[in-house]
Parts: sequence; C-alpha cells; structure tokens
Amino acid sequence: GAIMLLAYVYFRVAGEAYALVAIGLISFAAVAQFAPAILGGIYWRGATRAGAFAGLSAGFAVWGYTLLLPSFAKSGWLPASFLTDGLFGVALLKPQELFGLTGMDEIPHALFWSMLANIGLYVGVSVSTRPGVAETSQAALFVDVFEHTHAFDRSRLWRGSASVQDLLPLTGRFLGPERAREAFLAYARRRGFDSLDDLPADADLVHFAETQLAGAIGGASARVLVASVVQEEPPGLDEVMDILDEASQVRAYSRELERKSRELETASAELRAANAQLQELDRMKDEFMSSVTHELRTPLTSIRAFSEILREDPRTHLADRMRFLTIIVKETERLTRLINQLLDMAKIESGNAEWHTAELDVQEAIRDSVEATSQLFRDSGVELSVSMQPAPRVRADRDRLMQVIMNLLSNAVKFCPRGGRVEVRLAPAPEGVRVDVQDNGPGISPADHEIIFEKFRQVSDTLTGKPRGTGLGLPISRKIVEHFGGRLWVESELGRGATFSFVLPLDAGARAGAEDEASPQAGARKEVGR
Repeated sequence: GAIMLLAYVYFRVAGEAYALVAIGLISFAAVAQFAPAILGGIYWRGATRAGAFAGLSAGFAVWGYTLLLPSFAKSGWLPASFLTDGLFGVALLKPQELFGLTGMDEIPHALFWSMLANIGLYVGVSVSTRPGVAETSQAALFVDVFEHTHAFDRSRLWRGSASVQDLLPLTGRFLGPERAREAFLAYARRRGFDSLDDLPADADLVHFAETQLAGAIGGASARVLVASVVQEEPPGLDEVMDILDEASQVRAYSRELERKSRELETASAELRAANAQLQELDRMKDEFMSSVTHELRTPLTSIRAFSEILREDPRTHLADRMRFLTIIVKETERLTRLINQLLDMAKIESGNAEWHTAELDVQEAIRDSVEATSQLFRDSGVELSVSMQPAPRVRADRDRLMQVIMNLLSNAVKFCPRGGRVEVRLAPAPEGVRVDVQDNGPGISPADHEIIFEKFRQVSDTLTGKPRGTGLGLPISRKIVEHFGGRLWVESELGRGATFSFVLPLDAGARAGAEDEASPQAGARKEVGR
C-alpha cells in the first residue's frame, strides 16, 4: 500500500515531465540496485552485510541524484539551474553529465554511475571488513551449496588412497561388469575426464562407489566392502582443526539461533499480553459506553418527559408543576455531575487540571463536606457520625479535597441499607493526617480492592445489584490524593462493611508545628439524624 502511494505521489509530481514508460525505466534503474547484493550473496562467500548496505546506499544515492532529482527539476519543483549548471554551480556535478560524461541517454548514464558506486563500495567494504560468525555460517550453507555439502561429507571426513582398478571390479561383482563400467564412465565424463585412466581415485570416487553398491547390498555392507579395498588414513592436524573450526562456527550459529528464538518467544508473550490488555480495555470501553449512555439517557428522558407535560398542559396544578420542576432540576444536577466527572478525569489524566494548593484545615473541609451531603443521608435514612481529633494543617486544594470526601460519603450512602450507619474519622498519623470513611454496607471482596480504583470499573453485589454511576468517583479521588503525595485505599470483607481511608502528608513546616501542638483533647463528635 505504501509503495503504491509513493508511486502515485511520484507520478503526480513528475508526471508532466515524463511519460509513463520513462517512469517505469526510472523504477527499473532503482530496482537494479539490488542486483549486486543478491548475486554476491549467492556466488561470493566473502560478501558481508556491511558491504551490501554500503553498496545499496551508494547506488540509491547516485540513482536519486542522476534520475530522481532531475525529474523534480523538469517538473518545476527544483530550479532549472540544477540541470544546466550542476549542484552549487559545479559543471562536473551536472546530474545528467556527471563528471563530464556526455553522449549517453539519462537512463544508461544513471545506471553506469549508480552501479559503479554500488559494486565498488560493495566489493571494497566486503574486502576490508571481516564477516561475523552468522555471516560465515550462512555463506558456507548457501554459497555453492552442493559443492560445499559434498566436500564436507567426503573430503573433510575421509582421508586415504584408492584406485579405479580396485573399485571397478568390486562394483562389477554386484552390478555386473558392463553396468559398472558404464556407470564409472558416465561419472568420469561428469567430472570432465575422457577415460577411466584419467579419473583420480579421491574421496568423491569412493563415495560414488559406495552409493552404487548401497543400491544393491545396502549402505552398511557397501561401506565395509569399499573399506576392504581402500587404504584409509587418519586425518591430519590441519584437517582436524578445520573440522573443529567449522563445528565451532555451527555451534555459535546454533546458540545465536537459540537466542533469537528466545527473544521471539519473549516478544510473542509480550504481544499476547498486550493483546489481552487491549481486549480488556476494549471490553471496559464498551461497558463504559453502555453505562454512560444509560446514565445520560435516564435524566434526559425524565427532563424531556416532564418538560413536554408542562408545555402541553399549561393549566397543570401548581403542586404538580412544582413537583415536575423539582424532578427536572434534580435530573439536571445529576447530568451535570456525570459530565463534570468525565471532564475531571480527562483533565487530571492529561495534566491540564487546575490546582489551587494552599495550607488548610482538614477539619473544616470535613465539616463542609458533611454539611453538603447531609440531605442525601437524611433522604436515604442513613445515620452519619463524625469523629475528629486535633490534626495539623496540610497543603492541598480545598475544593479537590472536599471532592474526595464527598465522593467517599456518596459512595458509602449508596451501598448502605436504610437504617445503616456511616462514620467519618480524622486523626493524626505518623506519615501525616488520616481520614477514614466507614460504612456497614455489604462489603467488598479482597479480590476487588484494587479493581474498584480502575476507571469505569464497578463491583456489583447481590443486595444492591449494579450501582448507578460511571465508576469514575474512586479513580478520580485516588488521583487527587496521589497528586498531593498521599495514598487512598480500602479495607473490607464481604458482609462486614467497608472502610475507605486516605492519608495526606505534612510538609516540613507543618511537621514542626505538629510537634508543638498541645496535648490531644477529646475528639469532637457530630451526628446527623436519619
């Protein structure tokens, strides 16, 4: 797809200056740059990757200078002086008369210089650099593969002397004299000899005789019979060292392959884990969209329904009118809270949230939060009590801290049954100031203690079913507390209620002031009736 797009862009840029066939020839000149590296890799054992890369880079650079850039100049994308005067006004650098070479068409001219640079650097860098272990092993496997395989199987592993006069009669006993002679003559002609007298009795001949006999009497018997007429010699020190060198290279190559295999397995495992995470995120997104859609639709439906009633019947009784307007206001407030939560999470995660940090009294923040949610507790029939010990002041954003406390209080009353109880406690802690919000609701399984702090995640229970909301209150609260250097967590078991706690740290000045505090007095206690 990318290649087709680039080709189309080039056609649109240079199409006015070149016919389609000329563009094809320019592309052919580019593809031809791969020929030296491919042919060298097949037939030249001394070629290296660095040489191939250098040759390709040089070839494509010259091709671009002598063919690609002139096409841009002819289309008006580059100044015409680039063609007539050369780069920087140097006549020897004219792209279509490079180094003064004239009398050639632009395609052969570009091919000549690009292939010269390509082959020259390919050979030069390959000769001047030493191939690595992997390159040497691959060259041994792929360059002259059949010749190499035969040499390794026979000449490297067999040393000795034999004669055609010994091997031919032996083969003739089992194949027949005429058939054996014809086979040996055909073998001699394949090796370029006219007669059997000129055929050298080397390892290849011994291997050929074994192969002929193996077809008639089996490989093991053929090996024994041939060994009876040849005189094998133990390999010399040089041959042994060559075999050991090749074996070492093979082992090194094998270790490299094992390492690459382990890396691939690791990468595959990481990809599987990332895929599973993406699938989980996709599922969470779907759940979130379903939840948000429901939460948006419900208040909008109520607002629209009661607004239409008021519009269609202007003579509605005053009591009913006030009741309908009260419902509309409440649903509007609910819709506003939902949108504000979404905006808060987006701003906090993007780092664009506004923070107004100042020294504040946590007791005042708790009292204001309790006062703001007192009506919610009375409507739900849940008792709220507050117990606060003297605590030092902290540096935080007062509005954000109240948002955390109110989120925890709203969360607690949501899960408490009618007649339940919620307690808010404030006390100094070794690492700062600690606030606890405890309820006697159904509780939370230990396995879900961290899940509830993830975005859009909510934990259902058999008593309340799935709670209303987006699942953003607790994640927002944790991020706010962590912004001030604190931490927020939950302690709970199923059937025993839940306690949400957070700690705000003290700065150096507040710590010094805390040490000078008077002795702790009895904690203030306040109760809000059902």
